[in-house]
Amino acid sequence: ITYAAHLVGDADSAVEMAAAGISHAAKYPPAHLRVDGSTALYRAVTRACRTGQRFPPRPRGPARLWHRSRPPFKVEFLGGDVAGRMNTVKRSLMTLPFERRAALLLRNLGQLSYAEIARVLECSPEAAARLLAGARRQFSSVYREIAI
Repeated sequence: ITYAAHLVGDADSAVEMAAAGISHAAKYPPAHLRVDGSTALYRAVTRACRTGQRFPPRPRGPARLWHRSRPPFKVEFLGGDVAGRMNTVKRSLMTLPFERRAALLLRNLGQLSYAEIARVLECSPEAAARLLAGARRQFSSVYREIAI
């Protein structure tokens, strides 16, 4: 959920998207669960955040007119001092494009290797390394601008 919250920037949407990713990963588990279970989960959550998929799915078409709406997930975070200190980091992260933000979070927050990041983002390991290097450069320059 922390990964999804940093990826989309909204805690309430992050809970729904992380639940959608977990639901997708449960329906379609990887062949070698012990080897790449966390990678499959990160991949499913990344896909849900990229496409805006939520769980439970929202009704589409005419069915949504007769469907009773449910209240959205509400998440309460405690610790305003910590949130105030993290404001600069979050603002810097949200300026990055989605793919670069995902690569940076997967490496630093998820502690994934380059090969695992490539599997999550569905690209080659070389492309993942270039994406991560570009994300680090862009993040550091934006962070310096905001911090000053």
